[in-house]
Amino acid sequence: MSQHSIKFRHNNPMGNPFYIAITAIRSAVFLFCFHAPFTIFWALFSLAIAWLLPSKWRFAFVVQFWAKVTIFFCRWILGIRYNVIGRENIPEVGIVVSNHQSSWETYFLQTLFSPQTQVIKKQLLSIPFFGWGLRLIEPIAIDRDDRRGAMNQVLEQGKRMLNKGVYVLIFPEGTRKPPTELGKFNKGGALLARESEMPMIPVSQDSGLLWLNKKFLRHPGTVTVTIHPPVYVGDMSPEEAMDQVKKTIQTELQKTLPKG
Repeated sequence: MSQHSIKFRHNNPMGNPFYIAITAIRSAVFLFCFHAPFTIFWALFSLAIAWLLPSKWRFAFVVQFWAKVTIFFCRWILGIRYNVIGRENIPEVGIVVSNHQSSWETYFLQTLFSPQTQVIKKQLLSIPFFGWGLRLIEPIAIDRDDRRGAMNQVLEQGKRMLNKGVYVLIFPEGTRKPPTELGKFNKGGALLARESEMPMIPVSQDSGLLWLNKKFLRHPGTVTVTIHPPVYVGDMSPEEAMDQVKKTIQTELQKTLPKG
């Protein structure tokens, strides 16, 4: 069996009340006993001392540590493991372009690409505790209703962060999609790659098979994260470059879907 065929094997006996009960308990313990309390504590602690740290150290202290601890407890409470393919494809800096299926990848990708900032919707900064901590890493917080202004903001702030050696993470679909669906890819990542002369780093991941969007239950299993070779815009148009990235991700995701 090839490396690419060793994918997620999720036995989901939803008709088994014992399985449902155990999964619900684990999900509740993760959310109420760990994730929410730890996020509140770490946000307040970070706000108290992070302003003393240089920006790159601030990311490692505020976000990367929080993300690593969260992923650790995803493993030991929820039973969510991960398999990373293609670490050798990570360049020194670039625009990380990933499909978006759940909250899990927003945590995990921060442990792979460091230091990092993200393109996010500005409403996230208003979430108590979480949003307060997020402000400390200078995210590119855009107003989706102002499309032209948002694009200019991504290009201006994105180039500045890339020139500082900071990865820029973009979810081009803009919102979470189910595992069987890949949304339309916004070309913002390709425009930023062209303007900054930096590569795009396509990332495919299938976390939505375990961490179902808008569902309480978090199922045990293995998420496959594949880091594909960097894509340089070069002579391609932004649309062509982003289409290449999307096809790369789509082809990989088709291999991870369970039969039927």
